[in-house]
Amino acid sequence: MTADFKKKKGAISLLEDGPKEPQYKVYTERWWIMGTVLLLNLANFAHWIAFPAVAKKAAAYYEVSGEELDLIPTVSYAAGVPTCLIATYLIEARGLKVGVKIGAYLTGFGGLLCCLSTFPGLADNVPKYYQYWMAVVGQAATGLACPFISGVPTKISQHWFPDSQRTMATSLLGMSYPLGIVLGQGITPVLIQHPDQIPYMNIMFFIPAAIGTVLGIMMVKNNMPPSPPSASEEQREEEETRTKKMDYIHTLKAVWTNKAFVIMFLFLGGCMSFISCLATKMEQIMCSVGYSDELAGLACTVVIIVGAGGTILFGVLAQKTGKIVEITKLCCFGAIVCVLVLSYLLLMPDVGVYILISGGFLGLFALGVFPLALELTVEATFPADQATVTCFIFFSSSIQGVFLMVIENWLGYPLPEKYRDIETCTITHGGASEEGGGGQLEPKDYTYYLLFVTVYLLILIIMYMFFFKTELRRTNAGSVKRPPRTHSFAKVDDKDVESLLHGGMTMVRVVSPRKRLVTC
Repeated sequence: MTADFKKKKGAISLLEDGPKEPQYKVYTERWWIMGTVLLLNLANFAHWIAFPAVAKKAAAYYEVSGEELDLIPTVSYAAGVPTCLIATYLIEARGLKVGVKIGAYLTGFGGLLCCLSTFPGLADNVPKYYQYWMAVVGQAATGLACPFISGVPTKISQHWFPDSQRTMATSLLGMSYPLGIVLGQGITPVLIQHPDQIPYMNIMFFIPAAIGTVLGIMMVKNNMPPSPPSASEEQREEEETRTKKMDYIHTLKAVWTNKAFVIMFLFLGGCMSFISCLATKMEQIMCSVGYSDELAGLACTVVIIVGAGGTILFGVLAQKTGKIVEITKLCCFGAIVCVLVLSYLLLMPDVGVYILISGGFLGLFALGVFPLALELTVEATFPADQATVTCFIFFSSSIQGVFLMVIENWLGYPLPEKYRDIETCTITHGGASEEGGGGQLEPKDYTYYLLFVTVYLLILIIMYMFFFKTELRRTNAGSVKRPPRTHSFAKVDDKDVESLLHGGMTMVRVVSPRKRLVTC
């Protein structure tokens, strides 16, 4: 290596002729991949939550009870439990492209089955019972697709995006599932006013699923870009090349022996399951104390929209301060306060405005920090495969979500007499109250259920706040020490240039007052 020394105003500068700072290239395909996964997630979760959002109308259309209608979202959610294990293996072994394509095919098939089950003209001669089971199978197919597309946000941001865009990419992809809930929970009750409009709901949500399926098949062509977009990704690839790729069993061992990941597996999965369960059960809880479908949908929409704004706020804050762990723990404190307040308000009639306000704060603290929590999970487990880590978080969410949905059947008690005259669960689309028959939701007292969920979340949050500790491994890997390109130091009489240089045999050219050549 050679270097030039030049005297400048009483100082000597070392200008190395060595390699320049590495320049990382990014590729346009990253936007197609991100857009495809975002669209598939939106379609999946929007259609999933649309059924419970208009539960009374859907039950009336399919001529089933509220409990039978609950099977549609529950099966969709539960289907992701066994698929998570398959998805983690396939994505790690075969790569991102295979995982996204499988998710796209399943999403398209499930959406098409739901659409055809109620398509005007085609379904006229199909009994409602069979239409109902076609919807159940279709939603089960989209549930199978979820781990393949919900588990790749951090993998996409790590492999395809530079450091300056990585948090943004993770935030957008991570928020695609709650934004899908906004579409399904907020828009569906406004557009679907009568049971005979359920076919249009299935068509409406099949359209983005079909577009996402085509994009997944046609536009996702590579597992990784030709060259790494960041220093941390370059180091990960070099490590993988030097040591050979960690096999699936070793990945599992590395992940499950990581205390930080185990805590995040329980905590983040539980928080995600709570938001999903809240969106699924919101109409049934609120109609028991006299609220309308539209207000229940608006409450969930406020939670998600404010949460989307919170992702921007906390993302910028984390990027400027680097205090990602502290921010997530502070948000946990705010979230549990909001859960306590919201659970209390949901048991009271005529407090709709306060429910919306508390729901907004819950979205800010609970959902706003969700992408940061995903990033933190990857940071704690780096260099383990990002898709494996994220899929296990969704695996935890599916297990805990099914548990919270099923336990509602055990903790729901008969509605007190004082609410019998105001409940809207047994009010049909024509405005009359009917006793018995299908197409109704059963009003219940959800006091014990909401109390259980609140205590459950409190335990998870306390566990995270007091026991979660980790170093930011991926960030540290991206800050690899490189030899400085320019050294400046004051000229002193008692030291020569050689003593101020790093060790090693180096040829330098010195431009000094004496213009002498020094070899070291």
